[in-house]
Amino acid sequence: MAEKVIVNIITVLVIICLFVYCVDVISIISKNMEFRDICRGYMHIAEQNSGLNDIHKAELVQDLINNGFTEISVQTTSAAAYGSAFMFNVSASFDKSVLEGIFNRNLKQYIMNFEQKIIARKIY
Repeated sequence: MAEKVIVNIITVLVIICLFVYCVDVISIISKNMEFRDICRGYMHIAEQNSGLNDIHKAELVQDLINNGFTEISVQTTSAAAYGSAFMFNVSASFDKSVLEGIFNRNLKQYIMNFEQKIIARKIY
């Protein structure tokens, strides 16, 4: 009888560890999707306006900072000719405490990149 209790306790601990690991992974994926959604919105602004001016770049950086990102880099043109192609690059880092080992949590830095080639066009 005591063996069954010990096996059940170990099984519950393993299940809890797997659950915590899965939640960590899902939260990182969710943060990456959030990053891409923000960048995609500003990519459409850059596409419509043939680039991002300094005001929009500052708004993009502030939106990313408000969502917990650091070390933000925005590389794009501020004025491109209509019909020409230009690159829209945004990178940022995100620090997250993740489970490493059975009972260890360490701070890990994730670097997220958004890179898109855009053709400047007028959207009505």
